[in-house]
Amino acid sequence: MLCDLIIDGNYILSRLVFTLHKNNLLFGALHKSLENAISNYRKWYPFANIYLVSDSKEKSWRKQLTKGYKATRKKDSDIDWNFVYTAYGEFKESLTGIRVLEAPHIEGDDWISFLCHKANSEGRSTIIVSNDYDIKQIVRFSLEPLWINIMSNEMYNKEKLFMPKNYQLFINKVSKLSNDDIFNLNDNSYFLKLMDRFLTKYEIFEIDSTESLIIKLISGDKSDNIGSAWSQTKNGKKRGIGEKGAKTIYDEYLKEFGEINIEDPDLYENIADLICERKKLSKTQIESIVENLIDNVKLIDLRLENLPEEIITKMEQKYNG
Repeated sequence: MLCDLIIDGNYILSRLVFTLHKNNLLFGALHKSLENAISNYRKWYPFANIYLVSDSKEKSWRKQLTKGYKATRKKDSDIDWNFVYTAYGEFKESLTGIRVLEAPHIEGDDWISFLCHKANSEGRSTIIVSNDYDIKQIVRFSLEPLWINIMSNEMYNKEKLFMPKNYQLFINKVSKLSNDDIFNLNDNSYFLKLMDRFLTKYEIFEIDSTESLIIKLISGDKSDNIGSAWSQTKNGKKRGIGEKGAKTIYDEYLKEFGEINIEDPDLYENIADLICERKKLSKTQIESIVENLIDNVKLIDLRLENLPEEIITKMEQKYNG
């Protein structure tokens, strides 16, 4: 089983920086801590390719769509970020056997989507190390051709593994192929051992990638300052649709229409109609809710076909360069 490892550099950097800063070890241990983290990930499996991706230093292309994108994020002023980014740059330059991928105006999320698409189209699975929940859109699997995308992270000393819904079907298929290979000429058995270690050791979350995307489109993303598909200001406070409310609307959609086809031209209008019914809004608001949903698609949807053509071209050029 050929598998690529994709490491979200922003995730490992921030996780280590805050831990080291808390223990007054930042200036003496950052570089070594980064090395140890990468070394531990590499030991998981004989990966076909290993990538470290990071956000661009330049403003994201999404800022061109809305100036408010990620505008509410604040850095801890007690941390010497100049030192952090200088040390991180030196660390990236020191890496061997790992491709570091960055490009102007491109976010790490974009790279992860691009690399997963590239791997999957060539029949390779991916293990993504990240705590960015937008990546749940990419956590899925295929039985023909055979591949799976998995996300792993460690937060608050809890190791978490995000597996696609019904992932056991994939495990069963790999297990059958391993049993049929009497000469053990493939790595399927070794991959199964890796999955067994993960499933035994980690806290497991089953992910429906379509559900994750739709809920995000409806509820928005507070951490990125992306509003929900509908909101109102009452008593001086702006209120919208949270994840729980978005999940309810998603379930109501399934109950009424049976399934969600992300390519359905009526999808957003149907979602807007359900929002109006649930919030007891006038049907005249459907159009504005649809516009908000479409705006959120541009900011949130990581499907490669949703990314701007010029961004995909830049990634292709960097990847092939």
